[in-house]
Amino acid sequence: MAGRNRYTRRHVPRPLHALVCGNANVELSLAAPGFSLPPGESTEHPHGLSLGVSGVGFNVAHALARLGAETYFLGFAGTDPAGEVVRRGLEKAGVGAHLVPVPATPLSLVVTTPGGRRHIHRDLKGLGEHPAPTEVFQTTLAGAQVVVLGNVAWTRELLPLARAAGVPVVTDLQGTPGPGHPYDVPYLAADIVFLSGENGEAVQAYRAEHDPRVIVAGLGGEGALLSERGRAPWHQPAVRTRPVMSTNGAGDALLAAFTRAYFGGLGTREALRLACAFASWKCGEAGGAAGHLTRAELSALTETP
Repeated sequence: MAGRNRYTRRHVPRPLHALVCGNANVELSLAAPGFSLPPGESTEHPHGLSLGVSGVGFNVAHALARLGAETYFLGFAGTDPAGEVVRRGLEKAGVGAHLVPVPATPLSLVVTTPGGRRHIHRDLKGLGEHPAPTEVFQTTLAGAQVVVLGNVAWTRELLPLARAAGVPVVTDLQGTPGPGHPYDVPYLAADIVFLSGENGEAVQAYRAEHDPRVIVAGLGGEGALLSERGRAPWHQPAVRTRPVMSTNGAGDALLAAFTRAYFGGLGTREALRLACAFASWKCGEAGGAAGHLTRAELSALTETP
C-alpha cells in the first residue's frame, strides 16, 4: 500500500470543473479461458459476460466524477439503442453531457483471459472522420479548469482552442509509435501528456522534441514513470491492491486520478502515487469504466493503518 495519504489527512482537494472530450461506446466484456475459438457452435460462460458503457472519453469522465470533480462530457452518440445506453450511463454517473447525434453509436467487444490479458475489437462507426463540434466545445469550455482530450481524430481541432482560452489540456497518446508520428504531433502541444508502455528512452525523446510540462508513462505492472520539465525522471512503483481481472481502462483510470489530484492541489509525485492505487483497484473488475473508487474510498485504500 501507499504511505499515509495527504489527500485526506493533510489536504482537502480544491473543487475541479473538468471538460472531457472523446468517444463513448457500448462495451461487451467476455472473460474467456483463452483467445482461440473453442470447438462447437456455442460455449457457456456463466457470469463471464457483462455489458456496460466504455470508451476512453467515458472512462475518464466517469472516473473524474467518482473522484468528486464536476465533470462535463462532449462526444457523439447515435439515435440507436446503444446511444440510449450511453445517455443513461452518463446520467447515472452524474456527468453532464452534450452528445452530438450521429447515425450509430460505437461498439466494442473486449475479451479478457485469466491474469488480465485482453484483446479489444472496436467498431467506431466512422467517428474518426467526423468533424469536431468546435462551436459546442467553445461554449462548454467556459468555466472549465482543465480539458481532457482523447486522442481520437476529431479532438485535434479542439486543442488549440483550449490553449487560446488559457485552459490546461491533458491528453493520452495510448500506445503511441513515437514522438515523430504525424498523428500524435498535434496532441504534444498539451500541458500534460500520458503514454502507455513507454520506457525511459522513449520518454526522454518526447521530452527533447516537444517538452510538455508533464509526461506520465504508464508501465503496467511496473508502475509509472514521471517526467517534469526541468526535473529528473521519477519512477512510481506499482501499487498492489487486489488481484488483476482485466487491465482494460487502466490507463484511463491512471490519467483521471492523476488529473483530479494534481489539479486539486497535490504535487505531481503525490498525485501519481494516488493514481497508481486508483488504477490498480480498477483492474480488479472487468469493463473499461468498472471498478472506479470514490474519493473517500481511495482515501481509505491509501491510508496507512
